[in-house]
Amino acid sequence: MLTHDSGRRARRVRRTLLAPAGALGLVLAAAAVTPASADTPAAWEQAPDVSVLGFLLVLVIIPVGIAAVVALLTVLPSMARDKGYEQGAAWRGEPEWFGGPTKGLGAADQVTPEQIESAGKGAGGTSAHW
Repeated sequence: MLTHDSGRRARRVRRTLLAPAGALGLVLAAAAVTPASADTPAAWEQAPDVSVLGFLLVLVIIPVGIAAVVALLTVLPSMARDKGYEQGAAWRGEPEWFGGPTKGLGAADQVTPEQIESAGKGAGGTSAHW
């Protein structure tokens, strides 16, 4: 069964994206039409010219270098570790039972059915016995 919900959803998405885009367009159009009227105060000294290399160094090379160092420091510990389990190899780890007895798997064989029934009384849960 098909509904017209997908058409409404598409219109809603278009409307959601079109409103901010229109507002941004109005702001940019207003900025393009009216020139800036402020000027640098006469008491300020003239700013020195910046070379292209200085511009690239400050705004591109240094941030990219910092990002590369952070990425390297993030990846480096995982590169130094053992690869762990490889497909087809025998499993070397000990079995674990999450939420099982605190004394280990050997203690599970020592529990009697009466202990299990008495532990479940008054505990609630999916059995609906509160």
